[in-house]
Amino acid sequence: MRRTVPRRSWALGALVAIAALAVSQVGAGPLTKKRAAENAPKVDESVGDLAYVFQNGETAVEGVGLVSGLDGTGGDTPPSWHRDQLVDEMAKAGVEYPSKKLESKQFALVIVRMKIPTGAAPRDRFDVELELPPASSVKSLAGGYLMHTRLREVLHASGAPKTGSELGSASGAVMIGDAKDGSNPKAGRVLGGGRVKKDHPYKLILKDNRRFVRNAGMIEKVVNERFRQNEHGQKKGASTAKTDTYLELRVPDVYHQNQERYFRVVQLLPMVDTPQLREKRVAATARELLDPKTSGVAALKLEALGPSAAQALEAGLKSEDPHVRFFAAEALAYLDQASGVKVLGETAVAMQQYRAYALAALAAMDEPTARARLRHLMDESDIEVRYGAFNAMRMVEPNDATLGQVRILDDPRSEEGVDDESPDAMAVAIINSRRPRPEDPFALYIVDSEGPPVVHVSRTRRSEIVVFGRGQNLVPPLVLGQGDILLNAADHDDAVDISKIVPSRFGDSDVKIHSSLEIGEVIRHVARLGATYPDVVAIIEAADRQKNLPGPLFVDSVPKANMKYLNKALLGKDEAPKMDEEVKTASGSFLRRMFNIRGREDDGAKKPDKADKSDGDDSDDAKAADAADSKTAGSKAKSDARTKSDAKGSDAKASDDAEKPAAKKDDALQKTSGEAASASSDDSSSRPGRPRMFDVFRRRGE
Repeated sequence: MRRTVPRRSWALGALVAIAALAVSQVGAGPLTKKRAAENAPKVDESVGDLAYVFQNGETAVEGVGLVSGLDGTGGDTPPSWHRDQLVDEMAKAGVEYPSKKLESKQFALVIVRMKIPTGAAPRDRFDVELELPPASSVKSLAGGYLMHTRLREVLHASGAPKTGSELGSASGAVMIGDAKDGSNPKAGRVLGGGRVKKDHPYKLILKDNRRFVRNAGMIEKVVNERFRQNEHGQKKGASTAKTDTYLELRVPDVYHQNQERYFRVVQLLPMVDTPQLREKRVAATARELLDPKTSGVAALKLEALGPSAAQALEAGLKSEDPHVRFFAAEALAYLDQASGVKVLGETAVAMQQYRAYALAALAAMDEPTARARLRHLMDESDIEVRYGAFNAMRMVEPNDATLGQVRILDDPRSEEGVDDESPDAMAVAIINSRRPRPEDPFALYIVDSEGPPVVHVSRTRRSEIVVFGRGQNLVPPLVLGQGDILLNAADHDDAVDISKIVPSRFGDSDVKIHSSLEIGEVIRHVARLGATYPDVVAIIEAADRQKNLPGPLFVDSVPKANMKYLNKALLGKDEAPKMDEEVKTASGSFLRRMFNIRGREDDGAKKPDKADKSDGDDSDDAKAADAADSKTAGSKAKSDARTKSDAKGSDAKASDDAEKPAAKKDDALQKTSGEAASASSDDSSSRPGRPRMFDVFRRRGE
C-alpha cells in the first residue's frame, strides 16, 4: 500500500512562500539601509526638520446625569434611550424605585457634555454643559446640583446610540445658561466640574520621508537629553518612541502654562550637537537676539540649547528695545534663571500684548524673586495685571499666605461647648480628628492688597471669588437675596441681617444671622445657610447694580491672547501669520486652549452689567489664530464663529460719590442660580475644556 502525507501540496506551497519572502527580504535589506542613511539627520537639521507636533484636536464625551435639589422646578421626561440609561445607572447604584425618583419635582434628567483636549490629565478640571432632553417637563435647573455622572464617547447613528468606554466624569453645582442665552433656565453649566480618567498625550509625528526606527530613536534621545523631570521619584524623559511613525510627547511642568512654546523649543532642538557646534550656534544666535526682527526666535533657539546659553540671553536684557529685553527675560525664566524677573514684571504692566506671557513666565520659575514680583503685581490698579498675577501665584504656590484663602465651612474638629480641660475633651478630640473636613462649595480669597478695592468672580473653569483689599464692607442701605436667603440693612447700619426662609408645615422657624458688613464674612454666612456658588454670584452682582459694593466688580478678568506674540516670538514674523512648516498645531492648539478663542473672548476687565452686543464679528487676532490653527496635520480645517467683547479696558471704574438710592427689592430675588449675573453679563459660558489664561496652570497644584 502506498503511504501518503496529508496536505502535502499545502505544505509545499507554504515552503515556497517562505523561501520567496526570505529572498525578498534579503534583496530589500540593503535598499532600506541606504534610504535610512540618505534620510539620516544632517548637522544643520533640528527636530522640526524631521517631525512635527500633532495634538489631535479634542474628544467629545457625554453622559446622562441627574440634577437634584431643585425647588419644585424639576420633572420627568418621556420614555427614551436617555431615560432608560439613567434608570439603569440608578438601579446599579442601589437607588430604590428610580423611575419614581425621576417623577419628583426635585430632580431633573439632563444630558451632560464635555470636550477633552489633547494633553488633558486626571488632575485637570473642565467646564461641562447640561441640556434637557426633548419634551422634558423641567422648568428650571436653578439651584440644582449635578450628581456624579459617567462620561463616554457616544456614537449617534441610526437606531439607539452606541457608547464607548468611560473617559471622564462630572459633578457639581449648576449655573444656569448656555452660549446663546446666559439666563436660559433650561440649560446649565458646572464650572470645573469635569475630570478625565487618564492622560491624553501629544504626539510627535515623523514626516513621511523620515519615518525610520533609527530617526525615531534619535529624536527620543535628543528630546530626553534636554527635557527630563522627576516622576514618582524617578528621572524620566519627555518623549517615548512608539513606532517609526510617532513618539509620545509629555509636557514638563515648567511649560504647562505655555505649551505651544514648549513644542516650538522641541522643534528647534539640534539633531546633531557637539561642544564645537554648540559654541558656534550660541555665538551666531546671540547676534540674532539683539536684532528686534529676529529676537523672538533667537531667544527660543538659545533656550533650546539649555542653561549653557544663559549668558548670551542675559546680554539681551541690556538692549534698549523692550521687545528684545522681554524675549530674553522670558527664555531665561524657562531656564529658571532669575536675572530677567524685573523685566518680566515691567512687561506685564506696560506691554499688554505680552502681558499674559510675562505672567506665565514668572509662574514657571521656581525662584523666590519671581514669587515676590507676582505678589507686588497684585497691588496694581489694572485688573488684568492684578488678577493675572493672583492666578499665577495660586497655581505656583496654592497655599501661599498672601493669597488670603478663607475657609467657608466650619471645621468639625472645632466643637463648641466642650471645655478643653474636661475629662471628655480628649475623647471628643479623637472622634473629631477622624471626621473628614467638609469641602467648601467654592473658593474664597481675601487678598491683602494695597490697590483699590475690587471684587472678582469667575464664570469659567472654577468656582472662585477674590476680594482684593481686606476690610471691604457692603454699603447700606441694601435689600438683597437669592431664593430663600435674604439680606437686609438700613441706611447707616453697621451690620446686616441675613435670613433663610424655611417653609414648613411643622412650625419650623426661619434662620436669622446678624453679621458685620464685611464682604468675606457675609459670603461665608450665606454659604453656610446653603447658598450655592451661582446663588452667591447672583447676590454679589445684584449688590454691584445697587451700588452696595465699595469698588467695581469684574468677571473673568484674564489677560488677552495676542497674535503679535505668536508671530514674533514663535514664528519670527511681524505680518499676519502664514503657518510655518515646522509648526503644525492642531485644532486643540495653544491659543485656543489657553485663551478660549473659540469660546467667549472676554477682555477680562468688563463689568458684569454690560452685555456683549457683538455676536458675529471676527477680530483680527481671532482670524489670525484661526489661520494658524487651521493647518492641522492630518485634520480638516475648521473655522468657528467667534465673538469679540465690546467691554472697555481693564481700568477700575471710579467710585460713585453720589447719594445712594433708596433701598428696594432687587428684581433678581428668585431661585434662579446665576440669573442676576446672566442678566447683567455677556455670554459667560466657555467651551468645556477650553481654559482661559493661566487655567493651564491647573496641572500644577490644582
